[in-house]
Amino acid sequence: MSTEKLAAHTQNRTFYFTIVQQSEQEIRISMYNTSYTLIKQNVGWRNAPTNYFNMAQHLIDAVVEAVTEADVKAV
Repeated sequence: MSTEKLAAHTQNRTFYFTIVQQSEQEIRISMYNTSYTLIKQNVGWRNAPTNYFNMAQHLIDAVVEAVTEADVKAV
């Protein structure tokens, strides 16, 4: 689990999160005490069907961009 807080910027807002686990096909994050799993599909990154809440697509894109820019790999 990464303890580094990352920031996703979208629609004039900033959302802070930490990476729980990361692989080439999946990103698990914690954002405001809620867990989200993002799955890589042919059309891009999407919500995992097991998520309790669904994250908006524009926020998913911002999270993936922040993870990619930070080049963080959770252990």
